[in-house]
Amino acid sequence: MEERAPAAKELHKEEALALLAKRYFTSHSPASLSDFVWWSGLPVREARQAIGAIDSELNKDKFASQELFIHQQWDKKFRNKNVLHFIPPFDEYLISYKDRTAVMDKEHHPKAFNNFGIFYPVILYNGRIVGNWKKVEKKGGITFDTSFFVECPDLDKELLEKAADRYKAFYKF
Repeated sequence: MEERAPAAKELHKEEALALLAKRYFTSHSPASLSDFVWWSGLPVREARQAIGAIDSELNKDKFASQELFIHQQWDKKFRNKNVLHFIPPFDEYLISYKDRTAVMDKEHHPKAFNNFGIFYPVILYNGRIVGNWKKVEKKGGITFDTSFFVECPDLDKELLEKAADRYKAFYKF
């Protein structure tokens, strides 16, 4: 057991909270206090304490009257045009945020997840959730059915094909 699961360094509560906040905001920026509470399960008081412990590492911004925290390691130089992905159910892109209106209109939420915690496969296009996808197995191989709940006039069909190819390659279909 020692070889497979070596003893972990014991952390004091303050260190553990700081580490949790750092890991969350490094991988989920930008995010709000309520997003962090939602994801971590911490009480609001402890979540604030955790954020305060890494305050010097966070930039703050406002979006739709909500304060967002952005970790300084977050790279703003990512490509955000002509990016399309087939996002599987329960992906962190949606599940780790309490308020998902930054990436999709509230009226479309039932198409991406239900009130019982079930998430559906969605299409991410230029940072927004724009539709659903479904894998279809046929004799000739795997194909994908897509449906869109918002109009994407600039969507190139080649982007859909590339997303399907990446998905197939990942799962080795």
